[in-house]
Amino acid sequence: MKQEKIFVLQIGMTPNPGGIESYVMNLYRKIDKNKVQFDFVDWCGEENIAFSEEIKKLGGRIFKIPTRRDNYLENKRAIDKLVGTGKYRYVYNNLNSLSNISGVTATDNIVNTIPIIHAHNDSIEKGLLVSKILDKIHKPYVNSQKCIRLACSQQAGEWMFPHSKFSVVADSIDTTLFEYSESIRKHYRHMLNIENKFVVGSVARFSPQKNISFLIDVFKKICEKKKNVVLVLVGDGSQKKLIKAKVFKYHLEDKVIFLGTRNDTSSLMQAMDAMVAPSVFEGFGMSVLEAQCSGLPCYVSDAFNDEVIQTTLVKKIPLTDTALEWATLIISDLSFFKEKRVSYSSVIRENGYDSEQVANGLTDKFINGFTGGRQGESR
Repeated sequence: MKQEKIFVLQIGMTPNPGGIESYVMNLYRKIDKNKVQFDFVDWCGEENIAFSEEIKKLGGRIFKIPTRRDNYLENKRAIDKLVGTGKYRYVYNNLNSLSNISGVTATDNIVNTIPIIHAHNDSIEKGLLVSKILDKIHKPYVNSQKCIRLACSQQAGEWMFPHSKFSVVADSIDTTLFEYSESIRKHYRHMLNIENKFVVGSVARFSPQKNISFLIDVFKKICEKKKNVVLVLVGDGSQKKLIKAKVFKYHLEDKVIFLGTRNDTSSLMQAMDAMVAPSVFEGFGMSVLEAQCSGLPCYVSDAFNDEVIQTTLVKKIPLTDTALEWATLIISDLSFFKEKRVSYSSVIRENGYDSEQVANGLTDKFINGFTGGRQGESR
């Protein structure tokens, strides 16, 4: 008897190709679409969710609905209508917080539709007071609901589901895509005109969480001690003007390259010599996993969870350390950077962080059930 195809409605994608978007797309590219098909909610207003064209090519439908900010009632009606069709076995909510749980509440009276809540962060940025209040209000509801609870890390799960059991599902990557290539490195360094430079890199949103402003302080100290250095910033966000202003204040405009949002991150990492990620908090930190796969040394804050550290390429530095202390440590490792660079893709695969492995595991769960149906806890 032919297996009925399972339909999953994905909620939580934004226009920014960040951690959540990369996680979902890494799964979607690898999942068996004869057995499981993803559709997507787009409530991003005039902008489209990241990877829209690729989603359509892969057979996914994208439902454009009103934004919550512009029209809360119309947004809720649209979500309720989509879920209410009963087409979707699972409504997969990819969340950085519980401030918006409309994709969960929409399943309340739909017998055969199971809500999945996947925690992708372990805190909320400063200044987002409304989000913090709503998160606090919604936590008791979510922790009492019969749903499947997933988290990108143990710490993220403990934060979002403080009174319920959950399962950790790896933020997996395409290890073949991020495998180190000397030819790609040479091509991109030539293309970016950064040959014979020591290249510090960042792949992150320009947001308070990612602490890019502090990274500029660190880079300034590096420049004071070493010539022929450049900083490559891959990303965009609310603090872009602030970051650019600081770069000009420090007279570093000829040493900092703003590349914006890119879809060739894997190749750009090949061109870098070190990644610096001084995040204030992190649910997991997928870009650091990607960097390790490509053999790129990483200097990260102590906010990163140990789960993302899969090789000896990562060094943790306390956020309480000064920019000079960060810079001194990075410069002290220069002899290491002269060694022949190697790929760690096999290590990442063996440790269970390859997207094909995770996609196969989730395909089985989508078909056979995470816990045998809609349960009070996931295991």
